[in-house]
Amino acid sequence: MHIPKKYLLVFILALTFLTLQVSGQEHTTPPQTSASKKSERQARKKEKEAEYPFPLRRFEYGLNFGGYFPNKYSPNFYNGTPGNVNKVDYVLNNEYWNDEIKQLLGISETDYFYVPPGGYPQNMHYNVAFSGGLFLRVNFDRKNGIFLQANYARLQASDVVTLKVPNAYLSYADLRFETVAGREGRVLIDLGYQRSFPLKSRINPYFQAGFTMCYTQMLKSVFIVEGKEYSMVNIYDQGSYVPNTSQQTIYVNQNAFGFGGYLGVGAGIPLTDMFGLEPAFFMQYYPTNLEGYKEFRPSFGVYLRIMLHFGDGDEDE
Repeated sequence: MHIPKKYLLVFILALTFLTLQVSGQEHTTPPQTSASKKSERQARKKEKEAEYPFPLRRFEYGLNFGGYFPNKYSPNFYNGTPGNVNKVDYVLNNEYWNDEIKQLLGISETDYFYVPPGGYPQNMHYNVAFSGGLFLRVNFDRKNGIFLQANYARLQASDVVTLKVPNAYLSYADLRFETVAGREGRVLIDLGYQRSFPLKSRINPYFQAGFTMCYTQMLKSVFIVEGKEYSMVNIYDQGSYVPNTSQQTIYVNQNAFGFGGYLGVGAGIPLTDMFGLEPAFFMQYYPTNLEGYKEFRPSFGVYLRIMLHFGDGDEDE
């Protein structure tokens, strides 16, 4: 079949025009702009905010306030027994202090008094102590992070020592109950890992595990007779206490470091995107390493942490 050349030319021109139109439309489709990418990020952020109301903070810090419940093992460091480094005998064997104690007990200088068998306390305990400190956390994401905290607690322990004194007017033993007491400070540093379990209710339960370092500072170890304190720490370089003399004293370091482990559970309660509360419970397992008391024992504590955030929230989280 013969097609006239004029019709063939018209067909070729029409096909060329259509091809150029399609090609032009393909090239005029605008590429994705930075504005559209920003819109997508904002959409993803809104989706996250629907699930978690507040942005993730990479760095968080807070203040710890709570109660500390130390174990009942190391308080016996202060009970004054002959096996301890600080002894009641150190006080009683000093002739000047011995005479003074007889006056306080109301007996003559020629009388003899002593600590009878079973007269030393064997189950001393610390008072519940207040602790406070600083907390820092680095979040890798909403579920994983590391933390570092340092807390300080001032501990006190006291109990009674029994003294048997002579008394010719009594048909039974004259027993006096005097006090032994100790005071110490502890710096507790914990470094560890935190695993969180964020909930849509905004509460963020978590579990912590890590390492503990305890620095124990012995502040006082005393024997108290009728309100009069006698230090059981020998601070005299040569000999023992002599009144009304300029004796040289030395610094006695009975402080110690102990290392162990830390476990904690708690829950974060965000109140705003920059402020929150974290009630928690924890256990530390370490030795105080005071002389004669080097075994591992658990101690416990509770706190209410006030969280203050810093650093921008992660827009792409």
